[in-house]
Amino acid sequence: MFKLNGIYRPVTAQPFLSDKTYIELQPCKALSPYVCCFWGTPEHSPETASAGERIILVIPDTCMDIIFYVNMDKSEVNALFAGISDNTFQDRTQAGTASISCFAIRFYCWAVPLFSHEPMKHAFNSFVDTDVYFKNFKRDLQDILIDNTLITDRAAKVEQYLIKKLDSNKQNNNVMNAVYKILEAKGTPTSAEISGYAAVGQRQLERLFLEYVGVSPQKLSKLVRFQYLWHDILFDGNFNMHDSVCKYTYSDQSHLLNDFKRYHTLSPGDARTFAYKTR
Repeated sequence: MFKLNGIYRPVTAQPFLSDKTYIELQPCKALSPYVCCFWGTPEHSPETASAGERIILVIPDTCMDIIFYVNMDKSEVNALFAGISDNTFQDRTQAGTASISCFAIRFYCWAVPLFSHEPMKHAFNSFVDTDVYFKNFKRDLQDILIDNTLITDRAAKVEQYLIKKLDSNKQNNNVMNAVYKILEAKGTPTSAEISGYAAVGQRQLERLFLEYVGVSPQKLSKLVRFQYLWHDILFDGNFNMHDSVCKYTYSDQSHLLNDFKRYHTLSPGDARTFAYKTR
């Protein structure tokens, strides 16, 4: 089994955010190679329903999410699938009198095909009804999400469901080898190095990536490089811009800054300040 989560964990724009409207939970050991986290409203209650508007900056994290919106007043659940993305945007969620809470599954991009019934060819920058890629997920999980108001209880029940849905036979070893090479090299390998490690031609590998990941190996490499750079900016007390130019194979400092702002919108310094404000 490939356990790529042991060498790579993406970081959001506000990784320390945790309050009465948003929390993240780690999956059980059996799902940790596939699910980055569960996230959403900690508890479905009148207090969170009237909390007002929540604005979250969403940056490319190389993950894909199934997001459930639970309306307790109407006993309804809506579900959307967000594919792998290179876009940055503000997510504005208005909590109103309808008492709507949120529960979401954040998958690592390499794991989604093991649960979906459709290939990822059109998943890039997509935001569609969950049934398009995950047939019956909403139907099967609706009662669980309505009957359980705590995110911990929802996650425990959803974990049982996902373990039954997991089909490891769908895994493509050429793709997984290529993803490992991209992660191990922190998003810096050349196309020839990736395809060589995966033992498959570049064109064939690109076709496989579109089917299993939704983007090309080159696109995934750029997103992974951004994520490793963002991780260094956040957690490395000795972070040095000049050293990072060399480490991540940028042509110069301007190239690094432009690339970072392309995916985050803020400069590295401002992005770090923004992230720690929510701590």
